[in-house]
Amino acid sequence: MLAGRTPRVASDRRDGLLGTGRGVSTAASGETSLSEAPTGSIQCDPDVPDLPFPDNPDPTAYGIPAPWPAHKAWVNGVYQGRVIETTVFLYDSHERRHITGAVPSGTEAQVELYQANPVLDFYFVRAETATGPQKGWVPAPFLQLSLPPN
Repeated sequence: MLAGRTPRVASDRRDGLLGTGRGVSTAASGETSLSEAPTGSIQCDPDVPDLPFPDNPDPTAYGIPAPWPAHKAWVNGVYQGRVIETTVFLYDSHERRHITGAVPSGTEAQVELYQANPVLDFYFVRAETATGPQKGWVPAPFLQLSLPPN
């Protein structure tokens, strides 16, 4: 673990606060309250970044992945008109515990599955890159289902 870095807990990803797995950290104090310990916390790899948009606050509340019929799309690290990620990470699931791949923003991808969730939907994509095939779940705001403008 990186010095001074708090491990991320999937159930504590809300309002920009990071959890420790033992309680809820506050952004102001960095202290942890054991009386507010979440149940069913999921430990995330330390390299999994926060998202610039709302995430699903409860990792146990999620939709069932459904087939997405052979649809071409573009993985795009743009959010609210700004480039947020020049390289977009792909994840193991909607819980985002592990990074399974990475593609440059603007990469064409094949969508295979769609998962509707309470706050943030995800798509399972496959893409061919210069470093080889990449696959994983991408948050919906980072996927463009129509042809990008020239």
